[in-house]
Amino acid sequence: MPSAARHDKLLFFSLVPSAVTLLGMLAAVIVVVLNGSWRSIADFGLDLFSKSVWIPGAERYGLLGPLIGSITSSLIAVAVSLLLSLSFSIFASDILRGRARDLASSLVELMGGMPTVIYALWAAQYLAPALRDFLMAPLHGYLGFIPLFSEEPVTGYSVFTAGVAMGVATVPYVSFLMTEAYSILPSTYREACLGIGASRLETAKILLSLCRPALLASLLLGLARAMGETTIAAMTVGNSMKVTACIIASGYTVPALVASQFGDASLYVYSESALYAASLVILSAALALSFVGLSLLSRWRSRILV
Repeated sequence: MPSAARHDKLLFFSLVPSAVTLLGMLAAVIVVVLNGSWRSIADFGLDLFSKSVWIPGAERYGLLGPLIGSITSSLIAVAVSLLLSLSFSIFASDILRGRARDLASSLVELMGGMPTVIYALWAAQYLAPALRDFLMAPLHGYLGFIPLFSEEPVTGYSVFTAGVAMGVATVPYVSFLMTEAYSILPSTYREACLGIGASRLETAKILLSLCRPALLASLLLGLARAMGETTIAAMTVGNSMKVTACIIASGYTVPALVASQFGDASLYVYSESALYAASLVILSAALALSFVGLSLLSRWRSRILV
């Protein structure tokens, strides 16, 4: 027994440095972003977040357009991911059996392992033209009087295209969380539904209502992940600083702005600091969403598995 206790202590102390290093890295990232963004926030104030302009030569900066673009594209991504992930979760859990289920799950996991640049190339070459011709153009033609579809799609590169592409790329992550939540429900719930004569559809509705907090947590975590997507956004959003309510028009996101402007930012006084300030907003939002999502998921698991 004393020997086992020594081994437990040895294991504990051997893991402490890694855990502390990991937490230290997170703290270091936050400190670096805060320190880098302070200069532009102090000198420009609220104008940095209430205007949309990027003219480094004139030292004029405003991040409103990219911030709105990040939020809008991420919400679109979550909507797309919800539709695809929830459908797959129910299909894999209730309909597929045996090897078919394993194959479908493996294919979705394979999607999660694909580099995001592959999704970006697919979206830029095929998704954007398809959405422009078969969805955006009809929406503009018939519903152009609505601000959401008021601008004519020319290239197909837009906030909407970026959101759809990011939603597809986020599906493996969100569907894993949803499938896990749906499948770990105690079998007594399913048996009770079948015992009272509920159909498969009615059973699925009841089970989904039971894991609603977990589904919400999955969406919050997916939203946090989508807000930081860089390659897909940079290649499909259109990279325009204008602020518009039209989702089929070109826009910008914070990750795309940082990716396209950081290389030359050191040549100007405030450019690099403004990019840090934009990153600070996205970092804060992602951390908050992740914290809320993980808290919801943890509380739901402890309650449902009692």
